[in-house]
Amino acid sequence: MPQGKALRERSHELLAVKPDEVVLDVGCGTGHAVAELTSLGARAIGVDAGDALSFAREWFPSCDFRQGTAESLPVESSSVDCYRAQRLYHLLAEPSRALAEARRVLVPRGRIALIGQDYDMWAVASDDPELTRSLLRAYAQRMSTSNGGLKYRELLLDNGFTDVRVEVQAAVYTDHAALAPLLRQIAPSDADGWLAEQAERGSRDRFLAVLPSFLVVGVRAAAQQ
Repeated sequence: MPQGKALRERSHELLAVKPDEVVLDVGCGTGHAVAELTSLGARAIGVDAGDALSFAREWFPSCDFRQGTAESLPVESSSVDCYRAQRLYHLLAEPSRALAEARRVLVPRGRIALIGQDYDMWAVASDDPELTRSLLRAYAQRMSTSNGGLKYRELLLDNGFTDVRVEVQAAVYTDHAALAPLLRQIAPSDADGWLAEQAERGSRDRFLAVLPSFLVVGVRAAAQQ
């Protein structure tokens, strides 16, 4: 979606990526961020543990993609200038382990960016706001870290990063069809007609969803903590 591309581009700006710097994209998925960073002149490396890596290698064959996890990165210590992870940390059961690994691979004063939604802050217009809030809360609680975005600043400060800055962007959706797959994840059953109401709102151009995303950047302390 356009909002995802805008978030990626803004994260590149906040990281102040320079040509020839090594940039690690953890949880790279299908590799779009790696391709964008490569086009900026960076030596980008994408790491992922999932099946999407095969698509990344097919779509961007000239880019460097490696199998690995956030807790065990296939790169040498103190070899990375910038580290980014988008829509990943809310899925991690122990994000501090991943940040310890980030500190290992980053050079002193290396930059880090965590980008992702806060699933407990989503808003969807509805005639039944109480039901909507309960559905959104239940969906958020399926995540390992339901309010991950809101915790990014604290996580970085608690795990050896300094100069932490926070930026929030809100994606506004008025096209029901674009978000219908996500709505079906939020309410796997019709939930007393909630999905039907959202579809009906879409047919009358009354659908509205607001999804806030956090972009939090920091710097690895010059001395390991």
